[in-house]
Amino acid sequence: MPAAFIEHRPHATSEHEPTSHYVIVVNGEETGRYSTQDEAKTSACNRGYRPVHVARQRHLQDRSQPAHWRVDPC
Repeated sequence: MPAAFIEHRPHATSEHEPTSHYVIVVNGEETGRYSTQDEAKTSACNRGYRPVHVARQRHLQDRSQPAHWRVDPC
């Protein structure tokens, strides 16, 4: 299975902007809409995605920068 990224929505440029929901991003496509980051992470793990990357900070979601993510062990 491909890697999954758990991202905040809507996109933000400031760490002070509120999050309305979380999504799972796989191969550039969003799936699901989750109330919490943990719900999205659990769903991605249950679907078999490995690894699952979770955004460290809301305004840092560049998938090409490993420091912006923490890998969840599922």
